[in-house]
Amino acid sequence: MLENIALIREVHTLMPTSKAQELANQYLQKINLDSIGTKRLNQCSSLEIFYVMCIRALMMDAKTVIIETPYAIVDNLRDIASVLENISILNFTNKKILILDTQNNQIHYKGCKCNTAK
Repeated sequence: MLENIALIREVHTLMPTSKAQELANQYLQKINLDSIGTKRLNQCSSLEIFYVMCIRALMMDAKTVIIETPYAIVDNLRDIASVLENISILNFTNKKILILDTQNNQIHYKGCKCNTAK
């Protein structure tokens, strides 16, 4: 997973591989997922893959990150509060994060720092 995350900085900012992987590992450590750094995609849960996608998005230069229907991405997502907390922890560069989801799931995002679009 480290290689997958680091690739963003390696390609877009020409960051050396070792530094990009170190940065990727720092992101994973912030949410206590550094143990997945050496795992392959098929060895990770859907939630771990979701976090990898979030970290990759946050490493981009874009000012806004859009998460489209997280309930469709993550199998068995019951506690969105912990996921939203981890996204806040990862977003230390204060990018704008939009969550696009159906109105039916809006109750799960109550009190969230992320914007929810209808």
